Amino acid sequence: MAIPLLLAQLLLAVALAAVQAAPRLHPVVLVPGYATNELDARLTKLYRPSSPGCGARKEEGWFRLYLNYSALQDPGNVPCFAEQMSSVYDPAADDYSNVPGVETRVPFFGSTQAFRYPDPDRKNFSYMSTFIERLEKMGYRDGETMFGAPYDFRYAVAPVGHPSRVGDAFFRALKGLVERASGLNGGMPVVIATYSAGGPLAHQFLVRQPLAWRQRFVRRFVPIAAPWGGIVLGMLTLVSGNNMGLPFVEPRALLRQGRSLQSSLWILPSPAAFGTATPLATTKSRNYSAGDVADYLVAIGFGEAVRPYKSRVLPLFGGELPHPGVPVTSVIGVGVGTTERIVYPGDDFDATPSVVAGDGDGVVNLASAMAVETPWSRRGGDFRMVKVLNMSHNALVVDDRALEIIMREIQRAD
Repeated sequence: MAIPLLLAQLLLAVALAAVQAAPRLHPVVLVPGYATNELDARLTKLYRPSSPGCGARKEEGWFRLYLNYSALQDPGNVPCFAEQMSSVYDPAADDYSNVPGVETRVPFFGSTQAFRYPDPDRKNFSYMSTFIERLEKMGYRDGETMFGAPYDFRYAVAPVGHPSRVGDAFFRALKGLVERASGLNGGMPVVIATYSAGGPLAHQFLVRQPLAWRQRFVRRFVPIAAPWGGIVLGMLTLVSGNNMGLPFVEPRALLRQGRSLQSSLWILPSPAAFGTATPLATTKSRNYSAGDVADYLVAIGFGEAVRPYKSRVLPLFGGELPHPGVPVTSVIGVGVGTTERIVYPGDDFDATPSVVAGDGDGVVNLASAMAVETPWSRRGGDFRMVKVLNMSHNALVVDDRALEIIMREIQRAD
């Protein structure tokens, strides 16, 4: 009887040794990109639909507003979607809110479930699922060592001193999530990995936290495809609309909805990244640089956006972005044709423009992607800029070559 007992003790000792020898993973908090996570809505008695059909879901309670691929394939549903996805800027309150009678929520905060498949009914339509699967192969587990921070991508935070109810609530939740992720993993600091517009959002979160907090709870910041200085395409979508990657939706059908969002102003080209001499949009008689964005907004018939642009966007992105105070690896795609200049044939904006392409990842211009390289490198410390050749914006979180690089940078924290 002694031999089986001795064998069992030996096996237990080997198992314990293996557990102790296995590397501990620094927890990862993922902040997704624009329009990559679910958004729920419900309609209250205050909702006054523009057409009776738009109020048909009042009795349903919470429903998935974004993304509902099947519903949006019906052109008749698109106007209702645009109306309910819109926001309203109140100049007196200096803040954005939902259309009256529309309540929204972001489901599954803390989990990657909200952006693994933004439309759970179509699991072949996702930007982030492959990325998450690669983390799982490394040993990460949702809710244990891997956490998601989805957000209402229609909103964005404002400079200190300006109200931002939705943005501030997200930052409070994100801070709690980082602390919880660390606490669940023996107090280890976390890696904050972001995609696309999630990068500038997480950067704003970091620079607003006390330096001691950042150094205690954040091991590394890994922004992927971040548009630090906006994108030239941001100017085009305010004229032509943005169908959010849905090929069966006419972009102009979502033009008013897109113009209503503060996040649409966040991605306008910044003077710090693009300078004030280079023309980014051209008509027959006028050139518009990143320093002329306010004039551009007036010219396209969107003058009401000038005030929030000047007060809520330029103070954040008009100058050099501050270092986040933690080690950084910025991963960008290069070598892909990217809209660098929009040329309108006349003096109005009704005609289809021609496009001059430059370098970037197909969405983010090289000037924007690299806007932080010089100031953050000059600061010293641990900063890396990793350029992935011939890699598009979406491919950065899907392609094996890009993911291999990104996973290595996340592992650098270990």
